[in-house]
Amino acid sequence: MAESLPRADQTTRFEPLDWLRGLLAASIMVYHLVSWELAAPKADTLLSRLGAYGVSMFFVPSGLSIAIAYHRQLGSAAGIGSFAVRRVFRIWPLLWLAVLSLTLILQARDDAPSWRFIALNLTTLFGFVQPTGYLNAGAWSIGNEMVYYALTPLIVALYNRDVRWGNLLLAITLAIGAVFAFRLLDTSATLASQWGTYVNPFNNLFLYTAGVAVFYNATGPAWPRVAALGAIAVSMTVFVFYPASGDQITIVTGANRFVFSAASVLLVLGFFKSGFSLGRLLGTPLLQLGLATYGVYLLHPIVRELVRLAAPDLAPTAVIALTIALTLLVSWFLYHRFELPMMKLGKHFAAGDVRPLSHAR
Repeated sequence: MAESLPRADQTTRFEPLDWLRGLLAASIMVYHLVSWELAAPKADTLLSRLGAYGVSMFFVPSGLSIAIAYHRQLGSAAGIGSFAVRRVFRIWPLLWLAVLSLTLILQARDDAPSWRFIALNLTTLFGFVQPTGYLNAGAWSIGNEMVYYALTPLIVALYNRDVRWGNLLLAITLAIGAVFAFRLLDTSATLASQWGTYVNPFNNLFLYTAGVAVFYNATGPAWPRVAALGAIAVSMTVFVFYPASGDQITIVTGANRFVFSAASVLLVLGFFKSGFSLGRLLGTPLLQLGLATYGVYLLHPIVRELVRLAAPDLAPTAVIALTIALTLLVSWFLYHRFELPMMKLGKHFAAGDVRPLSHAR
């Protein structure tokens, strides 16, 4: 089956997926800031739904992008090693910067975390041994992501062997997700009170696997524009109008869990198959936002803390606006000046070339 797949590699980019990532990161940032500075939106609002599923939805394009880039390389030990090195250089550097920055802030408050806690965060091992043991707000998804990367060679191997085997694994992960949605999470309690169960990596594994499945089952030419726009419109209609209210637990459990998850996958599929070209005026800023997604997602809590320290009397709406502006600027700068060089360094080492970069060919 693998021989019929396109020759995508690590240089392949699907710009619409970058746009989607950027928009999701921005929505999560706004949701967090509104929740912290004003009040937590209820489950019947679009912002609350994007706040809940914006993070989970990241797992879908993540699995899709990994399949696009690595489906041919993960068939050998050398390829798996290269994949691991490149993922570490993609995830760890900015995470280290965020963890150390937040540690300094907490140290100034005489509330510094233990060295063990810091070590679990710097190595992302918390995702494997203590999913709630993250330091930066929202970093639970990074711990989940590292668990999924560890499982990726198996997932891809099954799909490369036969798409039916991969789809069987998808069905198994869906069944595991159903156990969480219908049994392990209690609809009569709040999501916050069950957070440890919700952030268990196996709760969202089916979304990552669904992303890989999209690549293997939906490879081919772009859809007609009306079909891609229709998929996006149906997905957003669910997020805006689907009847659910109260605490966020109502949209992450029971049948609602799979309604919103299906809408999430459909949204990613619509962007993936769109083939859109928005031109420089709109496409360029969306692309830059997409490239800076990791920083936007990881750094906005820290930027907000610094804004609060620098201007403790600033109005909540002003804190939100200033935090958004500074986060976008800092994230864009760090992507080009820090993250991108680290990714190039990871690619350099993953290729087995230990010469200085200036002498590498």
